[in-house]
Amino acid sequence: MPELIVNLDNEKTTNDFGIIISELIKEGDIILLDGEMGSGKTFLARSIISNLLEEKFKGMEIPSPTFTLIQEYKCKNFVLGHADLYRIKNNNELDALGIEDILKQGCLIVEWPEKIKELYQNDTLEIKFRDIDEKKFIELSNIKGWKDRINMLRK
Repeated sequence: MPELIVNLDNEKTTNDFGIIISELIKEGDIILLDGEMGSGKTFLARSIISNLLEEKFKGMEIPSPTFTLIQEYKCKNFVLGHADLYRIKNNNELDALGIEDILKQGCLIVEWPEKIKELYQNDTLEIKFRDIDEKKFIELSNIKGWKDRINMLRK
């Protein structure tokens, strides 16, 4: 059951929410983005990444990792990996992505997270994208270590 449901009715609201989430991320975190294709996962990920980039990289294009499977970014305080696991078929392919190395020096945003959800014990926030009556919502769930941070979002 989600701890918090947020209405993301337009791109500005989604971008603003991404900025808020980016300010709560800590080294070692995993952010799971779950939803149908075209639901807004990559848009939210780009907002989070843009806000965390070092100043000299601000404004750079942030491509979807659909074909590369994972992109790494040098952020202000850590490395951030953005993974799209849609095409991953088994754990051997996951191992080749270097996810453990990224988590040792930073954090990870994962689209199509069902393939890694149970593999890591890191602090993890799950964000599920939902359409209800033609409106977009996200459901935030604390998998581990995000309870207090989700409570901060309520204020």
